Amino acid sequence: MSTIRQQRVTELLYEELSIMVANELDDPKLSLVTVLGVQVSQDLRNAKVYVNHQEEEVTRKEVIKGLERATPYLRSQLAERCNLRVVPQLLFYYDDTPEKAARIDELLRQIAEERDQQD
Repeated sequence: MSTIRQQRVTELLYEELSIMVANELDDPKLSLVTVLGVQVSQDLRNAKVYVNHQEEEVTRKEVIKGLERATPYLRSQLAERCNLRVVPQLLFYYDDTPEKAARIDELLRQIAEERDQQD
């Protein structure tokens, strides 16, 4: 169960990281990266950042490595922008939920088409 402070920090980090990743990173491999969610630990010292990207030529590993290289910059900007006693360590994870959802939608569409053809 998360506390109100934990929820506020999560929302703040999500907003700021979304802006920074979308607009402020110079790495071309990170140009189409989207922050999907943030999960902050109870002690507010660690934050899991879930990301996704839409560029076919860039692998998941390249995206995560690029974000890990950008972590010092991101943390320094969070320190300036957010009024936090401790800026959490950022741990990046690739979230493939959108791809899985698209695949499920495609399968459901195919099933519906097959049923229509049988009728």
